[in-house]
Amino acid sequence: MKKLARVILWTALVFVLTLVYAGSNQASAQDFKDVSKKHSNYAAIQEMKKRGFISGYPDGTFRPNENISRKHVAILLDKALKFPKPASDKLVFKDVPKSHAYYAPIMKLYNKGIISGSANGKFNPDSTVTRIQLAKMLDIAFNFNLKEFAYFNDINGSHWGFLHASALASNGVIRGDQGSFLTNKPVTRAHYAEFLYRAMKIGPTDNTDAMSKEKVLDLVNRLPYTIERIRLDGKYNKQTYNQIRSKQLPYATKYLVDGLLKDDYPYVCTECDSFLFPMLTFEPSVRFTYSQPDKNTLTVSTIEISNVITSSSFVDYVFKKEDGKWKMHDFDFRLPGKKNFEITREEAELILKLSYTQYSTPSFLKITYVSKSKATGEDYFTKEKYTFDRYKFIVETENGRETVSINSDDGTYY
Repeated sequence: MKKLARVILWTALVFVLTLVYAGSNQASAQDFKDVSKKHSNYAAIQEMKKRGFISGYPDGTFRPNENISRKHVAILLDKALKFPKPASDKLVFKDVPKSHAYYAPIMKLYNKGIISGSANGKFNPDSTVTRIQLAKMLDIAFNFNLKEFAYFNDINGSHWGFLHASALASNGVIRGDQGSFLTNKPVTRAHYAEFLYRAMKIGPTDNTDAMSKEKVLDLVNRLPYTIERIRLDGKYNKQTYNQIRSKQLPYATKYLVDGLLKDDYPYVCTECDSFLFPMLTFEPSVRFTYSQPDKNTLTVSTIEISNVITSSSFVDYVFKKEDGKWKMHDFDFRLPGKKNFEITREEAELILKLSYTQYSTPSFLKITYVSKSKATGEDYFTKEKYTFDRYKFIVETENGRETVSINSDDGTYY
């Protein structure tokens, strides 16, 4: 009887394995004719097909190099995130009537603020989508946390899509091409499958009240930048403060909008590198702490390291929940002096690594610690003398080798 039981067990196991093997063959047989296993986006395209998001064309092709249309971006995003149906059934776009095959997904995305139409009231469903337009859609749809700014050759801080590009880059969804984002390049069907696949692996940011470090970083990176851009654009367009006041309210509390932001507006400069908020780049990766004194208050402490525009400083932010949203409430920055950063050797090495990575190829970068010595500084306000550590490193990049010293009191290096 035991032998018979073993035979039955093995027979059942072989049957199960046969089904698994047959299933794998079936999946392989479903490959698109024009997307081989060697295709760089093969895995993403197959995953999208397995989930039922894409089906290809009747002739068995996927046509990976064709540009994707706005309507197809909408329907795939809706399939991926299953957006709720809008409360009202209304006509928003002249060229997307209720009878349109893609009316429902387009309206779902419009209702979530992911898409908008053109100035003439049209959505242009058959038009192509550029990489920067897609970055905006994916950033809003997945509510990504912007963990650090990303800099590309063809998109700078004044570009309307800078935050969206940074959000996708900092989450590994879009990596760029030889240092460029290719902002106006149309997105192909293959690339959209790849970008959506990567975004889905990360998943949308949760909407709970619990604040993680990544959520706090998102506030620190997005809110000061957005408020600064509104103020600069207002000044450039010769608008009064009353004309830009309402634009700031989604990002700053009434206390800040009607206080410091109003008082400083006359001094906003559009032709210089003078900004109200600190210009943080990699610094939060070196020093960053936050706390919640209560459920509606968030305090953040970080540092800013001197560059050609700014001086080193301690940076403190206060965020408040107002109208159900986190907004900037206050900030302060103080120059280091007798009370200074006291940067450790490990932090000094990290500063150099993060700084040089912005301009060098990471695979070529090599940083070697050499020595530590003592140096003397003077407090800017009290004029007291103090001593601090000065670290010396050898930094090697594809451009050569150099000796770099970095001060522990304020993080400056030379």
